[in-house]
Amino acid sequence: MTLHFLTSNYRVAFEEYFQPHQQRNAIDLLQGHIAEVRDGTEDRRRELDVLRPQDTTPEQVEDRVAAHLNKCYWQLAQFYRYSTPCRISEAEPALREVLRYSQAKGARRDVAPELYLAVAIHKVPEKEQEALSMFASAFDHFDEHGAPALGPRSELWARASWARLLRRVDRVRDAEAQERAIVDWIVSHPLVLPPAKLRDLVSDEADSGALNNIVEHPEVQLAVDKARAGRGTRG
Repeated sequence: MTLHFLTSNYRVAFEEYFQPHQQRNAIDLLQGHIAEVRDGTEDRRRELDVLRPQDTTPEQVEDRVAAHLNKCYWQLAQFYRYSTPCRISEAEPALREVLRYSQAKGARRDVAPELYLAVAIHKVPEKEQEALSMFASAFDHFDEHGAPALGPRSELWARASWARLLRRVDRVRDAEAQERAIVDWIVSHPLVLPPAKLRDLVSDEADSGALNNIVEHPEVQLAVDKARAGRGTRG
């Protein structure tokens, strides 16, 4: 059995081509699969091709199932993020499972699920401090070591959520620093992301802050115009 809904191609299709009802169906499908693997018998897990023939001892079975569920939870979190409208707040349980698995395995630190979780909880008043700490720790690590797998879209999306949270708790200078980082990135990469995508990444309809007008920011407009003019000249 090919679990097509766990592939990267499916995730891209989910974001780029699926209609909202198709996205909801995909989430339901993946949630059902998670429940079936988590609660199913060993025979059923083998039917699903979760277990391999060499998985014979209880420890091997446990490790294989845990690794498979970790992949499922991370894919589910991405489905929530890329849903229309975004449903990232519903991804908290899945993301906590991803982080628990990483800590249990002693894996190399990956800040992507940390930042996803911080975004997922940053609007919950009683979890604001946890989100602030998570944003700060993850971005400190990212800024020091980099994280090629993170990608600019996730970076800008998470920084924007962090900036809005910082403003909500009256840490205006810290918020401005994150907003500045977003502008600087766009100015340095003016044609990487189209204006509509930039606006979707960093804006929030519940907020009327500066990031909602990122495409109209004078430095961003100037950088984009210069880059387009240069590309036209070379063409």
